[in-house]
Amino acid sequence: MPRTRRLGTVLAVAVVTLVAVAAWVGWTAYRVSGSLSAVVDDAEAVQAAVTDADADRARAALTGLQQHSAEAAERTSGLTWRALGALPFVGDDAQGIALASDVIAGLGAKGVDPLIDVSGDLGSIVPRDARVDLDALERLQGPVAEADTAFTDADTRLAGADPDGYVDRLATSFRDLRDKVREAHRAMSAAATALEVMPAMLGAEGPRDFLLVMQNNAEVRATGGLPGAISVVRAEDGAIELVRQVAGNELGRREQPVLPLTPVERELFGPNLGRYVLDANLTPDWPRSSELIAARWAETQPEDPAGVLSIDPVALSYLLEVTGPVQVEGVELRAENAVDQLLHEVYVRLPEPAAQDAFFREAARTIFDRVASGGGAPQDILRALDRGAREGRLLVHSFDEAEQRSLAGTGVSGELPSEDSEQPQVGVYLSDTGIGKMSYFLRHDVRATATSCSGARQRVDGMLRLESTVEEAEVGSLPDYVTGGGFGAEVGEQLVMAYLYGPVGGSIDRVTFNGRPVTAQGFEHEGRPVTRVIAELEPGEVTNVEWRMTTPEGQTGAVEVRTTPSIEPTASRATYPSACG
Repeated sequence: MPRTRRLGTVLAVAVVTLVAVAAWVGWTAYRVSGSLSAVVDDAEAVQAAVTDADADRARAALTGLQQHSAEAAERTSGLTWRALGALPFVGDDAQGIALASDVIAGLGAKGVDPLIDVSGDLGSIVPRDARVDLDALERLQGPVAEADTAFTDADTRLAGADPDGYVDRLATSFRDLRDKVREAHRAMSAAATALEVMPAMLGAEGPRDFLLVMQNNAEVRATGGLPGAISVVRAEDGAIELVRQVAGNELGRREQPVLPLTPVERELFGPNLGRYVLDANLTPDWPRSSELIAARWAETQPEDPAGVLSIDPVALSYLLEVTGPVQVEGVELRAENAVDQLLHEVYVRLPEPAAQDAFFREAARTIFDRVASGGGAPQDILRALDRGAREGRLLVHSFDEAEQRSLAGTGVSGELPSEDSEQPQVGVYLSDTGIGKMSYFLRHDVRATATSCSGARQRVDGMLRLESTVEEAEVGSLPDYVTGGGFGAEVGEQLVMAYLYGPVGGSIDRVTFNGRPVTAQGFEHEGRPVTRVIAELEPGEVTNVEWRMTTPEGQTGAVEVRTTPSIEPTASRATYPSACG
């Protein structure tokens, strides 16, 4: 056979072989992708069954998950498949399939299985008859910690893979799986932390008194709203009781701060941060606000608080979706009207502050008693609390150092991020500088984009949009208690202070207000650059604050932006893709 014919034959055989290999890989990837899609469905079924405390249904769903993950693992095991991982074009698909299959198999055995045996105890995290079962919490600790370890490992492994180069069907299935695992990891971590601290906080080692602060979003503060109503919640041996309530303004104003303020705290927030409980959360750092509130409480009240908890009316509306409506002084509070009633209608209906405070106290007590008694399915209560926590509306601070170390970094800790990390942190926090309740009409939106990466530094551009939704014609009908009566601002106007926090060790390079440059003041709070901008909003007005920030070298991860929780049911955190790839 001539040499050219032999060469052609060899090439033909090589091409046919390559096509056959590619077809086989494609067919196998297609089948494995189907298995991965089935696994995502199985995982949702397991999650729903565990949440509903249905062990039989959870076992059946787990069997399906294990079967489908075993199919994927079997198809991607062996030397042949590992060799494919080194080939061009198909190698990344093969590696991704093998990774997903291995992760799923591990989760089926170590992540999900431990939870099913204790699924009947999951509802014990919430109270029944004003008591939480401490023995049930203890039974949950080991299995949940084991599941948390498994999901942490799985989330880390999947996050390290880039599915952009996979075939479309596989890439979609992989991303779905990764998102489900990340969601489960977040839930497991939160549950593990809660189970670690709850027994002691519920009085397993002796009675504990906590302050429960109702943040009033109608007068916005950095962490949500003015600390209007404060209740004492006593916990002992798992039993919880709301023992008494005090309006925040009853604690009075000191001549000097109750705790020494740092120079930058005085510059940024003024001395009222420590002099007046209603201004204790001008700072966006909830642990610091808790210290100031508790110090003033201990100075004027009989209890020595073990910690400070916080909730707002939006989070209460989520609980009312589960418990159903409650009657408070002749008013039916429902999920649909709770925010309006608690943040606006009460001031229109009851002109006297003392009557308003009485209504707030009764509302807090009534909803607390309904939840504590076991109103609503436990799993639905947990979902409502989780939603509030994810939106920054539930905050927890303990003065026990070990408990606080466990809470640090979680969604309920509310601390101002001050440690250098790969992920840049940007903050936009608001405070009402007036004396009315006009923040009920305030809407805000924060967005950011990482626009460039140079020398392992990112440039981050962002915008804060502020809007007053009150209409000029409506202003005249509002009571002075809502408008402020012209004190500090014209009737109907809002004076909103916006604090822009740059990344730790970074810089704020440019700020504009409605397109006009604003001089950055050069503050630094907890290692973060800060600039203040004050917006004067007339009825119906919209203003924009834009900025440019630069991260220090090494902060190349996705950009996390935090802001003050809104009066609307929206998240107070968002993550934006890194510009560094």
